[in-house]
Amino acid sequence: MPTTQIDRIFGALESAGYPREFQHSLLPGWVTGEMLQDEGATLEVASILAKRLGLRVAPLFSDQPGLEELRRRDTKYKRSIPNRSKNLSAATSLAMFVAESVAYATPHAYTPFPQDPLQFRTEVLGTEGGKWLGLRNLLQACWRHGVPVIYLDHVGDGLPKMDGMVTIFEGRPVIVLSKKSTSWAWQLFIIAHEIGHCALGHIEADEILIDESLGEQSYALDDPDEDEQAADRFAIALLNGRENATYGHEAGRMSARGLADAAMAYGTANKIDPGHVVLNFAKHNNAWALGMAAINELQAGFKPAGRIVNELLWRRVHQGVLPDDTIDLLRRVAPAE
Repeated sequence: MPTTQIDRIFGALESAGYPREFQHSLLPGWVTGEMLQDEGATLEVASILAKRLGLRVAPLFSDQPGLEELRRRDTKYKRSIPNRSKNLSAATSLAMFVAESVAYATPHAYTPFPQDPLQFRTEVLGTEGGKWLGLRNLLQACWRHGVPVIYLDHVGDGLPKMDGMVTIFEGRPVIVLSKKSTSWAWQLFIIAHEIGHCALGHIEADEILIDESLGEQSYALDDPDEDEQAADRFAIALLNGRENATYGHEAGRMSARGLADAAMAYGTANKIDPGHVVLNFAKHNNAWALGMAAINELQAGFKPAGRIVNELLWRRVHQGVLPDDTIDLLRRVAPAE
């Protein structure tokens, strides 16, 4: 059976790091298997894939389809763990399509974040309220500044993802999270870190800044990159109300419940997210197992963090300006339920 042009296009994209299953997940529901065998539908299918991957359509139609980016962007890969770097082409392309769509549909004008994290902390607590600076009020502050925050959840089975990303469209920063963690505290720190990149001028137009891993092996100041350290310092000051905040104790004598209770008491008294206190403690005492157990105690019965992020996304984004097919894809990859 002769190879069709759409098969050649699928093959070229697969060779470039876009698995076929991922490619099919980008297509609208009305693109059926029968339609994919119809040479007459090749242009329409290829155009959809090209748009959602940020590629030019024409190079896909040569005898040996090639890939050419529609818009040249410099990608800065940060927080890569040595010998564990991943091919993030597919996740990055999808994140960029989602980010551009949401940026276009964000109704609020962009106003830059303060460069001083303590000033921004005062602003968030004063304007958004709350017992402490946490996930909900920081998200609300981002949207008030015209900076969308998206949790990219369903990207494709087994597809490598970054933990955090920030880019700029039409002068507007967009923050994308995709760390596989339900923890509010983890996602809170990543958002604060990405805000730091924005506030400190680390990201410019036509750039993508990707934090590949913000986990136990690369948490808070564990990176020699100066921009990463600066973004960490910004995040720590923002979340704690002081620079270089650390929390210590004799971890061997503390239970998960005890740590959770202590973090809750301290966080409430000082307007610091208790989950962040726990992560900070786990980092500085090399007590990650205890810390994760305490996080589970604190978050028992809570919705996953990604759902909190996307619930606000769908309340704030102006859906009427986007095509139905785009809304359908956004709801699949950034669901609120």
